[in-house]
Amino acid sequence: MSTAYLSRLTLRQLHIFLTVCQQESYSRAAEELALTQPAVSAQVRNLEDLIGEPLFDYVGRRLSLTPAGQAMRRAGQDLMQRLGQAEMELAELRGVMQGTLTLAVETSAQYFMPGQITAFCQQHPEVEVRMRVMNHGEALKSLREDRHDLTIMGLVPDDRRLNFVPFRQNRLVAVAPPGHPLEKVGDVSLNRFLDFPLLVREPGSGSRRVFESLYQSRGLRPRRCQQLGSMEAIKAGVRAGLGLAVLPREACADDLDAGRLVTLIVEGLPLKRSWCVVHPRARQLTPVADAFLQALIRV
Repeated sequence: MSTAYLSRLTLRQLHIFLTVCQQESYSRAAEELALTQPAVSAQVRNLEDLIGEPLFDYVGRRLSLTPAGQAMRRAGQDLMQRLGQAEMELAELRGVMQGTLTLAVETSAQYFMPGQITAFCQQHPEVEVRMRVMNHGEALKSLREDRHDLTIMGLVPDDRRLNFVPFRQNRLVAVAPPGHPLEKVGDVSLNRFLDFPLLVREPGSGSRRVFESLYQSRGLRPRRCQQLGSMEAIKAGVRAGLGLAVLPREACADDLDAGRLVTLIVEGLPLKRSWCVVHPRARQLTPVADAFLQALIRV
């Protein structure tokens, strides 16, 4: 098939199209791009007119890609990656580390990743880092669609298409408000811990999945769970006495150090895992992404 007509598309059109793909919404893409929704829709329609095929369908109320849209997304991502690679290689010829680094970061890692990014940017001030925080399920989807240069996650799927490198310890601990009846008990059985109300994240959360695997492997289940919408909401709920929780130590370090939360000694806890930096094996890392990966490993 001739691609001569594709030479008439603009990088602006492609960028807007890829943003709609990522956000799965015209309105969210418009917000991300600081444009109006009609402007975003018009650019996508112009691209569809150029290609001669629809790029999106609505399945119910959900925006989904057509086969032509999927082909254009793959081509667009590849083109943007190649242009980014070229920009960085040209900067290297001038002796400068320059370009954009996109990171997908699981929710719990948002508490330490800004420090890692700051240290890297101090060494490479010409690099722009874009970090998006998401839960485990969203991070897996991002990996499948190869949306970001690198992904920071705590529970890596068994998938040979992925490269991953552990770089930091991730400890899940049981937390309670000060003065809780279990605080002075000493060693608490897992069964007794689960007798108390448990505050949990949404089903896509990696920390929730890890703790669920622990008690399910022993044939246990919590007596009562309450699902809250974020890590901050869970910490606030524990502080208020709404329930207990199992959280990454780094996510609640400030509250533990200040005495607003206490750690319980519970059978099977802390759960020791590793934070990993992950990318699809087929993706060729840009010089910036590779430099950031090496910086994480050296810490």
